[in-house]
Amino acid sequence: MYERLLIPLDGSDAAEIVLPYAEEVAAKLGADVSVVHICDSDAAYTIHSVRPYLERVTIQIQSQIQEYRPEVETKVHDEVFVGKPSEKILHYADTANVSLIVMASRGSSGRGPWLLGSVAAKVLRATSKPVLLIRAAASDSAIQERRLIKKILLPLDGSAVGESALPFTAILSTALGAEVVLLHVLKEIPSWTGAESMPYAISRDDEENRKALAMDYLNNVEKQFKGTGVSTSSCVEPGSPADQIIEYAMAHAVDLIAMSSHGRSGIRRWVFGSITDKVLHAGDTAVLVVRAVKK
Repeated sequence: MYERLLIPLDGSDAAEIVLPYAEEVAAKLGADVSVVHICDSDAAYTIHSVRPYLERVTIQIQSQIQEYRPEVETKVHDEVFVGKPSEKILHYADTANVSLIVMASRGSSGRGPWLLGSVAAKVLRATSKPVLLIRAAASDSAIQERRLIKKILLPLDGSAVGESALPFTAILSTALGAEVVLLHVLKEIPSWTGAESMPYAISRDDEENRKALAMDYLNNVEKQFKGTGVSTSSCVEPGSPADQIIEYAMAHAVDLIAMSSHGRSGIRRWVFGSITDKVLHAGDTAVLVVRAVKK
């Protein structure tokens, strides 16, 4: 499922915050790595000037992977393209058997020839590939410890579409030895409903029943991790899904939030596209976005 990683870089330090994460994931999964740089000009001097930079980066990635797992034979290579960054990234991901795109949420307009933030947004909207979006540099201690992703938060809304990130999370957490927390948010029910808008009160028993059903669902999902050696736990919280996901991640030192980019709408479903979008625009926690297949 993670055979080849794609790392788009724009030459800036801001974009390179992805490297420690990509190195850890590639090493632990035994995945090959493709580093791509897109030039906005086909001038020979432009392409030639990029080559030393890419060579340095590929050597660094190869070296770090070897330090993680000397026994792993991982291929790291680079590519230079000319054109619109998002289009070239999407085309390469589709034609080069890419399993996961690892990119920063924003780059730098200083050294970099393109602003990675806008590129990341376009890639997320258009790609069918999972995207690991890195939004802040890892701490020096985490890099030295070689364990950047120790806790993964997996929000679930109870739908099959919302569970699209589940198999990717299971493989990633097993390889990284990361803890997984399953989170279900009980969306608040309006205090009135019906044709005549007659008010009604939600009893404590109703709330407890909803919570119990949600916990039963999460406990069943946990069974899918049985035998993997992954530590799992479940949590049910009331409130706004996006707000609760963001707050939980910040309060519990979550290293990665794994989410589907779509879900079914309805009174008991989250509209996962909008929730994922809100999560992506708040906080610094890395996010794994998996495009769900519509059913």
